[in-house]
Amino acid sequence: MQNSVVYELTVFGGAGAAGAIIAFLYDMFRLKRRIVRTRTVVVHIEDIFFWFIAAIILFFASYAISSGETRAYFYAGAFLGALLYMGLLSRPVLWLLTRVIKIIAWPFYKLLQLLKPVFTRISRRAGKLAGKVRSRLALGGYRLKVDFLRLRNAFTKK
Repeated sequence: MQNSVVYELTVFGGAGAAGAIIAFLYDMFRLKRRIVRTRTVVVHIEDIFFWFIAAIILFFASYAISSGETRAYFYAGAFLGALLYMGLLSRPVLWLLTRVIKIIAWPFYKLLQLLKPVFTRISRRAGKLAGKVRSRLALGGYRLKVDFLRLRNAFTKK
């Protein structure tokens, strides 16, 4: 009797850990959405991808912890683990990771701010050059069309 209770508690705890891992993975998706704006279609694709990964994690956790036996307390443990993570750790983890990413990204942001006038100037010059090339090509195309029409008229007139 003692061994079965310990076994079931171990399975329950392992399922709770798997649920916490899945909730942490969801926080990573939330963090990505905070940093990078995504369209609705991409959000739906990411959600499908998240649920696919969550199913794989639960499957492997079930296989590793209880040899593939899934009982109601396994799912209850996973749900409780995710709920505890979301209630206790989600905010501090997201806050900390957001700060770390901002600290890491700060030098790159400042560098881009310093180089922005250079990129703007290059972009303007490239736009002017592209406009000149476009107008030259259009003029050349018009001249070719006129020459073709003259040639056609020369051969068709009687």
